[in-house]
Amino acid sequence: MPPSPRKAASAIAVLAAAGTLSIPVDAAHAAHAAHAAHAAPSGAVYFVHGIDWNHSRAGDARVDCESAWKAAKAALKQRGWTGGLVTWGFYAKDARCTRKFNGNLNTRVQELGRRLAWDIHDHYTKRGEPVDVVAHSMGGMVVRAAIEGVRRYGRNADWPDRLQIKDVVTFSTPHTGTNWATTCAVLRRWKQCGDLRPGSGFIKWAGQNPQANGGTDWTLIGASDDDLVTSGSATGMRARHKSIYASGQGLEHGTVKNKGTGNGWKSRYTDDYGTTWRNRTGPGPLRLMYDALLSSAH
Repeated sequence: MPPSPRKAASAIAVLAAAGTLSIPVDAAHAAHAAHAAHAAPSGAVYFVHGIDWNHSRAGDARVDCESAWKAAKAALKQRGWTGGLVTWGFYAKDARCTRKFNGNLNTRVQELGRRLAWDIHDHYTKRGEPVDVVAHSMGGMVVRAAIEGVRRYGRNADWPDRLQIKDVVTFSTPHTGTNWATTCAVLRRWKQCGDLRPGSGFIKWAGQNPQANGGTDWTLIGASDDDLVTSGSATGMRARHKSIYASGQGLEHGTVKNKGTGNGWKSRYTDDYGTTWRNRTGPGPLRLMYDALLSSAH
């Protein structure tokens, strides 16, 4: 009988430390994927969309959750994911969401995080059930706010006292801010744009690698073709897993979360908090999302 993925990964680590094993470029990722292949594809997954900022009125923002997450949900279902797939919206005019908060473009990202935290707590955490979260663009900052807010204010009645989120995957999230948000803040004056400006008070507050109860494993995904959020910002928070997809593969800001269910995609990646970056031809964005969620499926 072959060794378990956990034992195999441990053996690799021991041999590498001893200097007796020459590890292939993708060995760490292979061990990660091997464990994923043996885990049960279950557990609830939340999908949190990004900002819809280009409006003359704050209340006109609208995202169709089903359309926004159709490809990502299909990618999980195709591989046999059996857990609930929850689309969570935060604009009053959002459509076809599992659940939503009736906010607008002037609802601060911290408040959106608080609302998301309560939704996860009330439907899963209080029953002892951890969830995973997949987020696009500003949605990743909403997740950071949810986890960091509970960490800071969990003893305050306005916030849940606990939050269980095992994995977070972010697609093109402006972890260090984005210049288009600065332009938006000047032209539109929406508070959400102000929160996403480089160096904003919110970004400083959101912390690095925030951890929910029981621990949270972050995977940050960026793309060189993204003209709105640089790959540096998309991978700009401290996280164990980061991937930047090479240019010329059609992975723009609005499409990076919709493509790449197989292999053959060129990227740079790190699985050690950015200490070591390697090149590879491997999983596309949606396949990487699946692997990241499955690696600690519950």
